[in-house]
Amino acid sequence: MSHNDDFDLSKSPGQLLHRAQQFAADRFAKAMPKGERLTQRQFAVLAATASNEGLNQSKLVKVTGIDRSTLAELVARMAEKDYLTRTKVRGDARANAIHLTEKGRAAYETALTGAIDADTAILDALPKGKRNNFLKSLTRIASTIEQAEAARKAEKKKAKDAAKKALKQAKKAEKTARKQRKDANSTPDA
Repeated sequence: MSHNDDFDLSKSPGQLLHRAQQFAADRFAKAMPKGERLTQRQFAVLAATASNEGLNQSKLVKVTGIDRSTLAELVARMAEKDYLTRTKVRGDARANAIHLTEKGRAAYETALTGAIDADTAILDALPKGKRNNFLKSLTRIASTIEQAEAARKAEKKKAKDAAKKALKQAKKAEKTARKQRKDANSTPDA
């Protein structure tokens, strides 16, 4: 008997989270006002920017949980549609500060009611006594993802620092060896 025989898709946390995300996306889309076709990710970027005008894209990644490359593409498209503006951050040529345009703020404010309605529909699917625990559980899962990402970054930095240290030691050893060779070649024979 293989593990496949024991697997019950209807009890899989991953599958259930996927289905719950489908439910959330459906409720979000249905709650959006006519003519406003924001995705959940676009709304997340607008909401995060509305709460933190001028934050850079790295901080926007942290706040929204959208991966760096997807977010960069999303912000570029939203800037093209005149929802956002990007300005260079003084002192960091690679960083952009993100701001809402008037059109972006209007889209956010229009979509906000729909987003709240969608969240309400999601929570209404649960018994009242389970809602706080549900939110705490989702928060715990999200923070686990953030902790894993932070650990991965720390490990990457540690490896980079170790490589720098090894290179520095190798250069120092090479310099010492050259000096010893030079000293050996310049010493008169006895």
